[in-house]
Amino acid sequence: MADSPRSVVTTTITAKKMGYIPTMINERNRAPNEYTSQQPQDKHFALGAHMSSNFSFELGGAPYTIPSPTEKPIAYVAAVVLFVSLAYALGDHGAKLPEINPLKPFELSNTRRILEFYQTSKELMLKGRAKFGDNPWRLMTEWGNCLVLPPDFIHELRSNPNLAFVEPAKDDSHGYIPGFEAFDGDEALPTVVTKYLTKALTKLTKPLSEESTLVLRHVLTDSTGISHLRDTEWHKMSPQQDIMRIVSRLSSRVFAGEELCRDEEWVRVSSEYTAAAFGVGYEVGQWPRWARPIVHWFLPSCWRVRALLNECRKTLQPHMERRAQRKREAVAAGKTGAVFDDAVEWFEKESSRKPDPATQQISLSLVAIHTTTDLLTQTMIDLAEHPELFQPLRDELVRVLSKEGLKKTALYNLKLMDSVIKESQRMKPVLLSTWRRLVMKDVTLSNGFVLRKGQKIIATNTHMWDANYYENPATYDGYRFLNMRGTDEEKNAHLVSTSAKHPGFGHGQHACPGRFFAANEVKIALAHLLLKYDWKFPDGFKPQMVPHGMVLLPDPSATLLIRRRKEELDLDSLEC
Repeated sequence: MADSPRSVVTTTITAKKMGYIPTMINERNRAPNEYTSQQPQDKHFALGAHMSSNFSFELGGAPYTIPSPTEKPIAYVAAVVLFVSLAYALGDHGAKLPEINPLKPFELSNTRRILEFYQTSKELMLKGRAKFGDNPWRLMTEWGNCLVLPPDFIHELRSNPNLAFVEPAKDDSHGYIPGFEAFDGDEALPTVVTKYLTKALTKLTKPLSEESTLVLRHVLTDSTGISHLRDTEWHKMSPQQDIMRIVSRLSSRVFAGEELCRDEEWVRVSSEYTAAAFGVGYEVGQWPRWARPIVHWFLPSCWRVRALLNECRKTLQPHMERRAQRKREAVAAGKTGAVFDDAVEWFEKESSRKPDPATQQISLSLVAIHTTTDLLTQTMIDLAEHPELFQPLRDELVRVLSKEGLKKTALYNLKLMDSVIKESQRMKPVLLSTWRRLVMKDVTLSNGFVLRKGQKIIATNTHMWDANYYENPATYDGYRFLNMRGTDEEKNAHLVSTSAKHPGFGHGQHACPGRFFAANEVKIALAHLLLKYDWKFPDGFKPQMVPHGMVLLPDPSATLLIRRRKEELDLDSLEC
């Protein structure tokens, strides 16, 4: 889970995987061509004395009439669009700072620049850092025109009250558009995560481990017997698709209970909605911000998003009715304890408005499932590329878990695993920027630079590949953060710790609140995978991360060869 609750980052993986490539809308400047005239005889004109609903005047002795808006509405709308687009393109939107992908002469649209960013985002950010160093600069992105700050300012601004966190995320995710309510950020979501989810980590270890056993058996096969020879032979798996199914089951077990997490129809329709919404979000994002609340009504892709959200609600409705019935039965039986202890119940307790369980469950999946899938997928890919880490990780699991059981405290003591996951996040964060804010009031930085009200500011994650911050930054070192423990940098060595140096989960007041749950979930799933399976790449395959706008995708072409192995430790028998 990244700093933003729109894991945008993170869900974008599904959109790319399922083929929802951004549709770049051609912005046409439709200059009115509704009327003709004679060539003027001179350069002087005089307003006609007679005025009606139309605007009449004489130019060089020749009469001219401009139709009223009621007679030619399309021409007037086109003229307004042209004027506003021109004013926006040429207007001053903040300090005069260098820009890495500026408008070209006479260019009135940002379409080219946004498309260029989608295609070359990583290169543009690296180029900007190399060119401007520790000075602010500007960049046109799918999030709009952003002021890029040097990473050292992340810590200085970590708790600044004049920088908004939710507003830019909601705006960029189009949560104000009907059908995109799941991206609007339920006001109760932060409370649900911090007050309930994080505090419940101790009792969530057992259900997460139980569900891991079941879902791995279902998705990857789980038999070592002679009657299941294919299970113990190498066979293919698709990391992104299969890990998405695994993480969805684990997260949904906690968020909505056993029944819903195993409802294949809910898994299907909610996944389709998320993928479609991300894909359409890119399409809507190509329009100027002021036009989006209107344009979406005329886009068939937005109609489909709204239809899918309604389908999600219909699929969830029988589950909600059964829950309500069980609550009534409990009350009638005189039971006073909570019947359910999951996110559906937590939202009901904390929401100030009528809860919408479908959008709330999808909102949770956006900030949990997709980003967690990204992290676990990348870790599996990195381990396949560095097989020398398999045995040390398995040795650690057997040593720690056989002594402590599968408990929250034991997960904390899986220090090599913690380091490996954090290194995977350093090498490929879910987003090129996990720190984004909107300036609500002018802010003066320690170097005297002033952030102006209305500016959208970001800090890139490219410094995590910089030798000024990490030794041998291009080398994957699974022991990197383990070796930091016991040094002055120990406070930044843990997977869940955040810093300006490693903002994989964001940093500051609005760092990802669900990172503690995500870390435990990834460790439990990885423990089952490591002890129960071997995996490797097909011969000759070399994975490459794929930048797509702000998102950094695990190699979508990656295929793993996997086989069942006999585990050294029976995880299902451990005390939780």
